[in-house]
Amino acid sequence: MIKINFNSPFTPLNYPNLPEVNGVRHATICSNIKESDLDLAIIIFDELANVAGVFTNSETCSAPVSWCRSIINNGVAKALIVNSGNANAFTGYSGGKNVTAKTALISNLLGCRADQVFVASTGVIGEQLPIGKILDSIPKLINNTDDKNWINIAQAITTTDTYPKLFSKKFKIENKEYILNGVAKGSGMICPNMATLLGFFFTDADIPSRVLDFHLKKINEVTFNAITVDGDSSTSDTLLLFSTGQGPSHSDIEDELDPKLDDFIIALKELMLNLCHQVVKDGEGAKKFITIEVINALTDESAKIIANTIAKSPLVKTAIAGEDPNWGRIIMALGNTEQKIDKNKLKIYFGDMLVAKNGSVSEDYVEEVAAKYLKNREISIKVDVGYGNGCFTVWTCDLTEQYIKINSDYRS
Repeated sequence: MIKINFNSPFTPLNYPNLPEVNGVRHATICSNIKESDLDLAIIIFDELANVAGVFTNSETCSAPVSWCRSIINNGVAKALIVNSGNANAFTGYSGGKNVTAKTALISNLLGCRADQVFVASTGVIGEQLPIGKILDSIPKLINNTDDKNWINIAQAITTTDTYPKLFSKKFKIENKEYILNGVAKGSGMICPNMATLLGFFFTDADIPSRVLDFHLKKINEVTFNAITVDGDSSTSDTLLLFSTGQGPSHSDIEDELDPKLDDFIIALKELMLNLCHQVVKDGEGAKKFITIEVINALTDESAKIIANTIAKSPLVKTAIAGEDPNWGRIIMALGNTEQKIDKNKLKIYFGDMLVAKNGSVSEDYVEEVAAKYLKNREISIKVDVGYGNGCFTVWTCDLTEQYIKINSDYRS
């Protein structure tokens, strides 16, 4: 894999120092998949943790995704092992065999069942995993799980990312405080329906797996499933949410709607929204972060289709990259949605500026002002469909020459 020589304008000046999550230990190492960078991480739970997950919808999903899907309904986890630099996707029989080798070794060393070990991989598709390097590194990882720096996990799971992505929130249950930490990776091959994207979230509250599953899937629809960089869904997308139950004790969570969860739900949404925005801002070659809000569509689902069609349009994305207020390209994209749109009520906004309405350009539109607005790093486009009450928001980035360079040189 190439080293990415691109400095994202969204690279954080400082990274948060995440607190420890009770019941979680972790370690990272360079196993030489990526030659000189951290590329292997393990997270171990002192006691079995509750877990929920969502995975790529790709028909060519990776061997690790197939494995995680097969064990997720058990609802418990002892460990998570993640490598970067190789996706272990489309690797035939050997792909599954290599997953089994990892889980067997870890389960033997930790004294747990193999189906309590979750696996994720990200990187080049179609190349065999250098399993020997990983198996040699696993005992070293397990014997050194005293790392307190969550940024190392975030760094170890990166591929074409230009910076590590991590975030933390605190929340309360019955007036007792709990931690929710998250790390994510993603830069290219990012598109809804889980888009190569990984996200791992950890809390020390005691929340049943069925409850975690309900809220993870619900919030995922308006966060990670509402972003796109390039319109390509990955073979490896995985989001996992773990609950250790090792924080302060609280009464049992009764069900998904238990009011004790209100603060947790807010924290989880803020964490997932922050991390998915970081993924888009680190889109390969991206210089603009774009919010596309669709309102007054026939239904929410219709609004989602419209927003995603605009967000995935190369013509729209390149116009914004060039800071060209060519709003006609948005009209073009709208025409390709096959959704109900009232041309005579349609309105398009750049920020607060009304660009088009009632079937033509707004009489208040000033091209020079629009062009100046597009020089901002963060751009907002709002489309009022004028047909109903449906709404949805999608986040994307511009499409630059650097995206082409990164992906044409990816395996060089």
